Amino acid sequence: MEVNRDEAARALDIAQKKWTTGDSAGALRIARKSHSLYPTPLSEKLVAEYEQSASPSPPKEEAESELRSRTKPATVKAQEENTRTHTPQQLASVKAVISAKSDYYRVLGAERTATEVELKRAYRKSALLFHPDKNFAPGADEAFKLVAHAFNVLSDAEKRAHYDRFGVDGGRDAGSRPMQRRRGAEDEVSPEELFNMFFGGDTGGRFGVQFGPNVRFAQHFSNNHRRQRGADEEESERSLWSACLQFMPLVFLVLPLFGSSLLSLLFAGSVMPNYSFDLSPPYTESRLTQMRGVQYWVDPAEYARSSLGAEGGALRELRSFERDVEAQYVSRLQRKCRQEKEHKRMEIHMAQGWFGIGNDRARLQAAMDLPLPACDELRRFR
Repeated sequence: MEVNRDEAARALDIAQKKWTTGDSAGALRIARKSHSLYPTPLSEKLVAEYEQSASPSPPKEEAESELRSRTKPATVKAQEENTRTHTPQQLASVKAVISAKSDYYRVLGAERTATEVELKRAYRKSALLFHPDKNFAPGADEAFKLVAHAFNVLSDAEKRAHYDRFGVDGGRDAGSRPMQRRRGAEDEVSPEELFNMFFGGDTGGRFGVQFGPNVRFAQHFSNNHRRQRGADEEESERSLWSACLQFMPLVFLVLPLFGSSLLSLLFAGSVMPNYSFDLSPPYTESRLTQMRGVQYWVDPAEYARSSLGAEGGALRELRSFERDVEAQYVSRLQRKCRQEKEHKRMEIHMAQGWFGIGNDRARLQAAMDLPLPACDELRRFR
């Protein structure tokens, strides 16, 4: 998708940096993600090159570093831990996340009805709160990983639907479709890479992260999910075509019997005029629905050519047309109402600050007083 182009380019840049530092496995994983976000000849070439050259074993330097870490004297580790401090609030937050690790919504601090935007906002907040470079409380590492895993699941529509139905290992998922589960685990973005995709950068800090605002993130989709979706669509098209072939003889038998009356019934909807809820050319003629008085605009020439504008136009057709107008009007109000509520929530959140820091009472009051005209009109209409 075109909207993922920038994210794919940034991910590909991170993959090339990892490759130059000797992290072949990480480079291959990130290059694959870039290719799934926005395929380009360069990403395809790098994926093929990394697949041929990547080794399953970690580089010698990483293995030695890990060995030194495991064999480090306990006294040295204790001294390092003592130099780090944390607040009681940080420790309490870490314990709360770890205790709720099977409830991904609680881990992220989001509602079960949260939208994609709300999930991303919740992840940003939690990732900064539990990042081990910022939070030295015991268990912050685990909490940071739990937050990333929860977002990986809930940001994927298919995984989220499965989790909402079965839970972490509920239902038949605990023992069924083992290959599919393993593939999902392999495609999941690691906590460090997910953080980098949100906040940018690949240098600095324990996880190679630079903190900063005004960053963007595009949700990733795995190649397996794309292939599965393509197979499902192909199978659906074959089934539809097969059904059409089965009913074709019946159509040829019925059509001559009913003649023009059947054709007029099938294509009656095509003569209905277009309309708009805003005055804009060519929709310049104002009309009101008879039932609820909803104002809409039509193209005078098109309306005159339609069955509604013809002399003695059918009243039943007009009522059916205006019911559709009113239904679309309600749908439009609902959409605007959701946008107004989302804007108000965001203004309140910004005015409250972060954990009370930067609280602006005047701005908070102004946010609380923001009107919701579409929501008010929707209540009156109902």
